Amino acid sequence: MKSSSVKNQGIRNSRRFGVFAVTFAAVYAAAYYVVLVNNWPLFSYGPAVRQWTLFNHAATDGPTMYWYGWIATSAVVAAVSGVIVSLLPDRLSRWLWSGLAWLVPLAAIAAIFHLLGGYFTH
Repeated sequence: MKSSSVKNQGIRNSRRFGVFAVTFAAVYAAAYYVVLVNNWPLFSYGPAVRQWTLFNHAATDGPTMYWYGWIATSAVVAAVSGVIVSLLPDRLSRWLWSGLAWLVPLAAIAAIFHLLGGYFTH
């Protein structure tokens, strides 16, 4: 008979899933900023003509929506990064996060100032 701690070892309880989730969240935020600033959507949508296009192509008529494409691009980058980091050896991943944990909030603050810089200076 297995102990209750062994029985409850599912994907959500595993250490690798925790590493994946934290990596996904941190990389998603950084990737979204880079994708937004450089306008790199995975796809775009023209609602006036109901037209879907790959990457950054304007619709033939009316406005083009890029937001969903930015989200998809960021999610793909974050998922790939999360899988890669979750497959690293435990010792390396612990060292990586303990050394870089301060960088994510600092970069987020800098990104907000960059994106809203025109708002504060005009």
